[in-house]
Amino acid sequence: MIITKAQRGYCLAKVKLDGNSIQALSGMPGFKRWSGRDLLFAPTGANITHLNKFWPEAEWDESAKPLLDEYIATLHEAERTREEKDKEFSDKYDFIFKTQPYDHQLKAFYLSRDKEAFALLMEQGTGKTKVGIDNAAYLYGQGKITALVIIAPNGVHRNWLNKEIPAHMPEWCPHKSVFYFSGMGAKDTAKFDELMLEEDCLKIFSFNCEAFVSKTAVAMMGRVLLANSVMLIVDESSRIKTPGAKRTKVITKFGKMAKYRRIMTGTPVTKGPEDIFSQFRFLDHRILGYDSFWSFRARYCVMGGYEQKQIVSYQNVDELTSSIEGHSFRVLKKDCLDLPDKIYQRHTVELSKKQRKLYDQLRKDFVVEMEGEHLSAPEAITRLLRLQQIICGWFPTEDGTVAIDDKNTRLSALLDLLPDIECKVIIWARFKRDIKAIEGALGSKAVSYHGDVSNDDRVIAVERFQEDPSVRYFIGQPQSGGIGLTLTAAECTIYYSNSFDLETRMQSEDRCHRIGTKNNVTYIDFESPKTIDTKIINALREKKSLADTITKDPASLFMIGE
Repeated sequence: MIITKAQRGYCLAKVKLDGNSIQALSGMPGFKRWSGRDLLFAPTGANITHLNKFWPEAEWDESAKPLLDEYIATLHEAERTREEKDKEFSDKYDFIFKTQPYDHQLKAFYLSRDKEAFALLMEQGTGKTKVGIDNAAYLYGQGKITALVIIAPNGVHRNWLNKEIPAHMPEWCPHKSVFYFSGMGAKDTAKFDELMLEEDCLKIFSFNCEAFVSKTAVAMMGRVLLANSVMLIVDESSRIKTPGAKRTKVITKFGKMAKYRRIMTGTPVTKGPEDIFSQFRFLDHRILGYDSFWSFRARYCVMGGYEQKQIVSYQNVDELTSSIEGHSFRVLKKDCLDLPDKIYQRHTVELSKKQRKLYDQLRKDFVVEMEGEHLSAPEAITRLLRLQQIICGWFPTEDGTVAIDDKNTRLSALLDLLPDIECKVIIWARFKRDIKAIEGALGSKAVSYHGDVSNDDRVIAVERFQEDPSVRYFIGQPQSGGIGLTLTAAECTIYYSNSFDLETRMQSEDRCHRIGTKNNVTYIDFESPKTIDTKIINALREKKSLADTITKDPASLFMIGE
């Protein structure tokens, strides 16, 4: 077989066809098209891996051989030892940083800085934000970009401008910034317009990823991208992992308008390889070789279960890993930071007689309801939430939610425990009703961070918790406060109630276990025996998302306590 370069970056495989050849070529991932006896294909990592596997003797002519050589060089780079890389990076230290990078940050910087598309898959707390800022400063200094655009979860997008940019942007890089928020008036919009006209600085625009349901936000983002040479960063890029979501589609479209693209996340995969499709399609669909999720899924996922609609296992994972290797940097805290240990504990909270009676009755009702029926995931989640509310001391009714007892056993357990903890404490609770109750009990010693707290007050809450000795407790919902915050003043985290989602748990744990952490961090899960608490905690401790169980076998979740 002879491989030549075709137009528009594609390659042409000229091969004498037989049954085996046709079958093997048909299994090549990504875009391909037959032209007589020749096959037109995209020279992605996945495709080259496939060809090398089935036709290692294939001849690459002078036009195509540089593509093969580049791919092989990428593989060699990935296989080089840490010592070799460290030496190379020390020799190339030609960039003036504002804050001294750790070795892994330096490595990430030099691997990514010249790439149009790159994934910083760095575990929470390893300093990926600094790497992104250094990337932007470098590209601005090279005259390659005029603007940095950040898309991040709500609140986190402001933290970039209020904390991270001032901390890490090099002094030699002039910059001005503005962030988008819902309800912007004429004066706020004018700030965007003023910054658009700036010429002698790096212009920084920050958007929260939830904003793109708004036509105003979409229009403003479009203007920024059209008027500037942009590096676009999607922070916590797992927010765009769902291919069909409107937010994913809009942000992916923006990515095609940007000259440079970065995704940043410590948890690129929480369920399986399907999680990375949309994130890498945002970077460049040629990295994976697919622009269709269904084609991608057919290549890497094995379907089964109810009506063959569930992913039951995975295939060709090594091939997928090879495809992204040259376009990403992965590091875990345990591999790069000498951080204190995580210590996990459980704190038993017995249900009151009323709670136990209500819990057992409602659980049995759900079991009866499910007999002979296939319960959908949303329906199962609704019922689990009702059981969680009972565990926390509340009974959901058609008219609202009422207290089960005059004295809440879980709140009492928290108040009994806290005096024995001498350090600052983060308290995560799933329900706003619980947060309000905890707020009322702790008073001025606590600050809160949840959906009802304004963006300005959220910033103040974090600052007070980190800096004010009189503030001992940070109370929040992990869904809103568990992402992008630095809460290293805490040495203890209490999960008053848990989310089912593994990513939410991992993100919230790492608010206080990251660069800057000095002492061991203790994580305490409140657990009521013979309830779904045990199922949830066990799944999270085993690094599993309860969503998988909800999808595959929801009925099993309601069998606890029999």
